[in-house]
Amino acid sequence: MTFSREYPSPRYQQLIGFYRQMHEHGDPAQGIPADKMFDGQSLIAHVVFLRQLLQNVGARTVLDYGSGKAGAYDSMPFRLPGGGSAVGLKKYWDVDRIHLYDPGYGPHSALPDEQFHAVIATDVMEHVPQEDITWVIDELYGYAERLLYACIATYPAKKFFPDGSNVHVTLHEPDWWIQHFDGRKAALNAPAEYVLVFDHGPGSKPDIRSSFLK
Repeated sequence: MTFSREYPSPRYQQLIGFYRQMHEHGDPAQGIPADKMFDGQSLIAHVVFLRQLLQNVGARTVLDYGSGKAGAYDSMPFRLPGGGSAVGLKKYWDVDRIHLYDPGYGPHSALPDEQFHAVIATDVMEHVPQEDITWVIDELYGYAERLLYACIATYPAKKFFPDGSNVHVTLHEPDWWIQHFDGRKAALNAPAEYVLVFDHGPGSKPDIRSSFLK
């Protein structure tokens, strides 16, 4: 069976329910309070690289797809090239607008109805059930006019769902992901180029693959 945004898999729907529960209540068993659960701080490791990429493609609008609580956006000061600092990623990235979307977090659960110069999805794809990967990649391409940036983990997470399963539900090596992103880009004739950063775990070097280099 082929799943879609309108008809996602039963597992996808179940996981969205888990995410909403965990966002609201945290995970007492793992000692994670609600305000720290999926707080979006993992984005911080990417902000400098993203600043360069956004400038390279002339991006003025950004969609953060799977933003979680988006804790990195307004509270962090970021050092500006040449000195000084900027509070907030909108100023640091020098963009006009950032839309935050996360289906598992109520305040950011509104699905956008427009395109953006750049779409970023950090710590997202490994959380998507494998049977839903194709339509999610299609959705990312559908929103992206110039750049699609994703960071994908290839190892199990430390967090678990209420049913005991690991939150990283789809784990594959980079070539598997590249095949899917390349295949959907060709099938859709998508204009956006992708930059994929593969995270192989603590202490490992990021593995960067890009359609810009093909």
